[in-house]
Amino acid sequence: MLQLLILLLMFMVTLGTTCPTMCTCRHYPRKTMPKSYLYYTVVKCQMIDANTTLDNSTRVLELSNLDEEGLNTLVQIMTESDLPYLNNLVLSTSVLDDFKDYFDVIGEQINYLSLTYNNLTSIPELSKNLSNLISLDLSNNKIESISLGASLRTLPNLEVLNLSANCLTQIRTESFKQVTNLKRLDLSRNNLSSLENGTFDTLGSLQHLNLSYNKIEVLSEESFSRLGLLQQLDVSWNMLTCVAPGSLQLPSLTRLLLAGNPGLGKSREVLVGVGGKLQSVDASKTGLKQVPAALTHSIRTLNLADNVIKSVNCGELDSYPLLQLLDFTSNNLVSIEEDALGRLESLSILYLTDNKIQEVPKSLPEDLTVLHIKFNRVEKIHKDDFEGMTKLEVLLVSDNKITVIEEGALRHLSSLATLDLSRNPITTLHPGSLSGPPALQVLRLAGIEAVSPAEDTSFPLTSPDHLITLDLSESPGLARQLLADNAALAASREVQELNLSGADLEFIRSDLLHFLTQLRVIHLRGNSLNCSELQWLAAWMRRQDEIEYRDVVCANPPDLWGIRILDLQITETVQMNDSKMSLLVTGMKSRNEDKSPKDNNANETGVKRERISKNITVESTKNKFNLDGLNRRNSSTPVELINEENSVIKDVITTTEFSQVKPDESGINQGGNEAISDTGSTEQSTNDRNYAENSPTKNSDEAAAARNKARASLNLILTPDILNNNPGSVAKSVNNDGTSSIDTNITESTSQWNGSSVEMSMYTNSERQARFLHPGMLILAAGILCGAATLTMLAARFNSRKKRDNENLFREDIEVASLPSVSELW
Repeated sequence: MLQLLILLLMFMVTLGTTCPTMCTCRHYPRKTMPKSYLYYTVVKCQMIDANTTLDNSTRVLELSNLDEEGLNTLVQIMTESDLPYLNNLVLSTSVLDDFKDYFDVIGEQINYLSLTYNNLTSIPELSKNLSNLISLDLSNNKIESISLGASLRTLPNLEVLNLSANCLTQIRTESFKQVTNLKRLDLSRNNLSSLENGTFDTLGSLQHLNLSYNKIEVLSEESFSRLGLLQQLDVSWNMLTCVAPGSLQLPSLTRLLLAGNPGLGKSREVLVGVGGKLQSVDASKTGLKQVPAALTHSIRTLNLADNVIKSVNCGELDSYPLLQLLDFTSNNLVSIEEDALGRLESLSILYLTDNKIQEVPKSLPEDLTVLHIKFNRVEKIHKDDFEGMTKLEVLLVSDNKITVIEEGALRHLSSLATLDLSRNPITTLHPGSLSGPPALQVLRLAGIEAVSPAEDTSFPLTSPDHLITLDLSESPGLARQLLADNAALAASREVQELNLSGADLEFIRSDLLHFLTQLRVIHLRGNSLNCSELQWLAAWMRRQDEIEYRDVVCANPPDLWGIRILDLQITETVQMNDSKMSLLVTGMKSRNEDKSPKDNNANETGVKRERISKNITVESTKNKFNLDGLNRRNSSTPVELINEENSVIKDVITTTEFSQVKPDESGINQGGNEAISDTGSTEQSTNDRNYAENSPTKNSDEAAAARNKARASLNLILTPDILNNNPGSVAKSVNNDGTSSIDTNITESTSQWNGSSVEMSMYTNSERQARFLHPGMLILAAGILCGAATLTMLAARFNSRKKRDNENLFREDIEVASLPSVSELW
């Protein structure tokens, strides 16, 4: 009870906080707040006026498009409102002519101030009230000068300053004298061409300096000499041609970004003189022709992508003994000497993508876990290429010129989880050629035309026990091979994603989901599917509700061409155990009418019935009837019946209205209902049956022949359950003893009416339940029940208390004067 009251209180508190007009509000839980505040608020407004009120839990306020009147309104709101937790203020795309006057009223609680996109031409002089400001963002303005001495003298605690995307051309030496506690400085995307000596001398606490996307040409020894605590330096995408030795000799530097400076490639000593703690270097797109030398041995990540390195020789990487990641993507690598990478005992990630390598490098480090050799010229994978690489987890060899994979080439990769061999001209994949990795989870064989030899149809991966993703797109042979291999499908029980796009498939086996029990996504785009027996797949796709499935359409048969698979419906089959026949009934009209309760013969009734003539083609084969659909609307579709002797009997019969049918004691129709009858032969069969069942010689051969003749005439009695779309409906027929029996088994559990035919679907009866059992309805019902229970408990306590008060009232002693006896009166 107490918990329920707490939840109701929280709900009422939440409803009580309204978001101002033209604003959006977001609420986040905040554990450090007092218990009286259950959340803190972020308010973002496009416009404010005098009626705007802010909740006292507001912590972040973002305002845009403010004019002078809006700024005055902001000052009024912050003066009159109680905002004890407001510490983050953002003003963008506004008019800030006299910035200082507007913030004289702001308290010292503001720690983060952002003034982006305000067309500021200079650093504004901030109020003394902002002495606790930690972060100031002035990016994306039009600031041209950095005479910050006077502007930032009131911000002694400033730690983060962002001046990126402005119009700065020069920085003076006295610019940062007043912000000695600065830890992060962003000067990127400006027009700086040079750095004066001593520019950053006063920033002894600086840890991150971003000078990227400028026009700096030279780094001198004095540029960063006083930055003893600098950890990250970004001078990428400049016009650097020279890095003076010792200019990067920074004791705390751990990350150096030099990318996008093609002029540095002229010197191999680009990393000479860097600090002893350097761990990550990005020298991509620097025009390097060979691996740069380094005096420090601490580097663990080296990015040399997009250069013009043609070969890697032994000894060139000896100055990187602790290297863990090496990136040679998009170079002109043709050869890697056998022992050039083998000395890197700590190397775990190697990128060789988009080069001209013709074979897998020899003597790769045994601790390698990721190897990318995509977009190269590898022609063959030998059985000893990956010898000793037991820790390799990811191997990508797609888009090469591989034609042969030797047997056992993957047997050493005991930890391999991802293998990509897509788009290779592989001619033959023998059974088991991909076997070896016991824990393979992702296998991509897209765009491969190879198949196994004609004498063997086994899938190349014989043990896909742990496979989760299998990509066979644009690989028709492998896709058909997988669908035909029962053993491979049975072992692929963990597969969750199967890609068969563009695999030129026409048929998909109907028991696929019985093998792939964990399947979540199947890609089928670009196939010419025959949808005559894919209703099961349509039902499964509807349950998955993937957007991609809306584009998968049928190509065959012609009457289903262009129809989405999602729109296919599952039909039901009615099997008759007695005659072992199934009836395909399409396009019948059902209408309930009042009929005579004792109409034993259709020819003898005096009740007028509306009849609809239909052409029903009766063909019998193997004594089976398939119930494809019953329709409650007007339609004219033939009923086909094929007998066991393959003889075809076609009659034109008249279909009557269907209503409730009840057999009498002798098995003849009652209740004014008619079976499917014919005005000629079928009607005669009914009379023969009645004669056979009611004549004195009922047990004679003549009676038996009459009964058989009547039964062969297809005088079936349909129960009202079938006509009323009841999933438990059955068909009734007349037994030899004259009694009606239920011989029909409905193979599906539900049915659905659609158009001119009845299409049986597993979703028909569940739609009403889905609408009734919607989560929103359940939540609403639960809320109503909780409220009713609460009111009931309160009412019961009130009644019990009132009852006790009444009992106490009657129990009080009331003094009553006794009357004198009659004798005393006399």
